[in-house]
Amino acid sequence: MDFRRGDDRIMSAVDGVPVEGSTQGTAGGSKAGGSRRPAIDAARGLALVAMALYHASWDATYFGLARFDLLGDPLWLAARTAILSSFLLLVGIGLVLATGDGLDIARFLRRLGRVAAGAAAVSAASYALFPDSPIFFGVLHHIVLASIVGLAFVRLPAALTLTTAAAAVLAGSFLSFPIFDSPWLRWIGLTTVAPDSNDFVPVLPWIGAVLAGIGLARLRPGIGGRAAMTGAAGRTLALAGRHSLAVYLLHQPLLFGIAWATAQLLPVEAPAVRDFQAACVANCERAGVASATCTANCRCVQSELARNGLWEGFVANRLSEREQRGLEDAVAICRKP
Repeated sequence: MDFRRGDDRIMSAVDGVPVEGSTQGTAGGSKAGGSRRPAIDAARGLALVAMALYHASWDATYFGLARFDLLGDPLWLAARTAILSSFLLLVGIGLVLATGDGLDIARFLRRLGRVAAGAAAVSAASYALFPDSPIFFGVLHHIVLASIVGLAFVRLPAALTLTTAAAAVLAGSFLSFPIFDSPWLRWIGLTTVAPDSNDFVPVLPWIGAVLAGIGLARLRPGIGGRAAMTGAAGRTLALAGRHSLAVYLLHQPLLFGIAWATAQLLPVEAPAVRDFQAACVANCERAGVASATCTANCRCVQSELARNGLWEGFVANRLSEREQRGLEDAVAICRKP
């Protein structure tokens, strides 16, 4: 397949996570020649490795293979922030490098369309698998929008862009308004309550990372250099970074499938069952019932709900009035001596 130089550069800019081809050009507008920026590609590859490790941890927790507190532990929260920030920073850097010799709008839109298609695929899969916490504005959705917005900054002074980046981060971190809780406006950020989504990357504060990358690349036109990566690890990371849209879209289904298969082979308790058991026993003990009795009764209730096909609806808090009576019957049955 014949990838012409400009086509490769545009792919680098638009994707950030999804990069194919080389990262070329300069921030100042002079011709960059045909050399790649292997260090930038390798940085994307390294971020992909970190992301895969995070997703593997999420999958293991989801299927009860591990008990990582991904949403509460400050270290896990910091890890997610660092991984996501690195991807978006590279989006901004790639956008400047790709437009150094000018922008081919047709190619830009074509490549942007690929990322948008990937975002749509992620959303569709998430609505099918996790209807109560779908991905409606994740990292790919954000990259599509940020790539368009970022074009307005690639020729502005670095100081102005970096100031705007800081303002975006501060606004997204400290401001919130009820109007942005609307399903039609949540993608902007500034919500008072975070929506239930498995991957939520709103415009604010995260576009600040993209703008920071643009500002950094404007300050350092030679960022990344053009020296080839040495060693098998460096070359492998650079290769992954050049094809990171494919890696991004394929790695999670693969890891998810491995975790699911492992959970079928091992005697593990699903997180939903484990969490229900812990909460049920705690409430029961607060009522003055013996711990052993509480444990037995709670396990009985869960088993009854599963046997009668009510467990999934109970976990999702979607029991109908008739099904609610089924829950009450299960509790009554399990309380009998």
